[in-house]
Amino acid sequence: MKHTRALACAAMLALGALSAAPAQAQIEIQLTRPMVTAVEKGDLTGVRQGLLKGESANQIDVQRQPLLIVAVSKGYVEIADALLKGGAIIDGTDRDGRTALIRAAERNDPEMVQLLLRRNPRVNAQDRQGLTAMMMAARNGSTEIVRALLDKRADPNVADYTGRTAMAYARESRRGSSVTDLLRRAGGKG
Repeated sequence: MKHTRALACAAMLALGALSAAPAQAQIEIQLTRPMVTAVEKGDLTGVRQGLLKGESANQIDVQRQPLLIVAVSKGYVEIADALLKGGAIIDGTDRDGRTALIRAAERNDPEMVQLLLRRNPRVNAQDRQGLTAMMMAARNGSTEIVRALLDKRADPNVADYTGRTAMAYARESRRGSSVTDLLRRAGGKG
């Protein structure tokens, strides 16, 4: 009888331990959400508080986007800066394979590009289609971003998976000859 009770107690403890693991996982997920929400809403104070509490700057949102890319995509320069200071991986990619730098160039956001370039990202990184930050900047006609990328030794002759270079994107966009002139002076072809 004593043996049966002891066995029953041991079984209940084991079941309790098994059910505690999912509860712990749920608690951890819930604890990381405030900073994700803060980034999505542009709440710099919330982001700083999360980082001070030890939350990771490398969390992802519900669409599996790194928080740095969420901040960059929304134009939140101060939040992106806080995340970088908090240890965010500069060359992390989103579901399209785009880095924060590619997203900033795509948004035509020179201030964000400058912030990211100070952290020495891979300037020739390509997304899943082979697009680079230089191609995005050329397509947008942004001489300021193209110049900043060239200053960091971005290669104007990297081709996407269809064979087009930044020069081809600049010509296709028809946003003036200043970008094509800049690319040509840097040895750009295509």
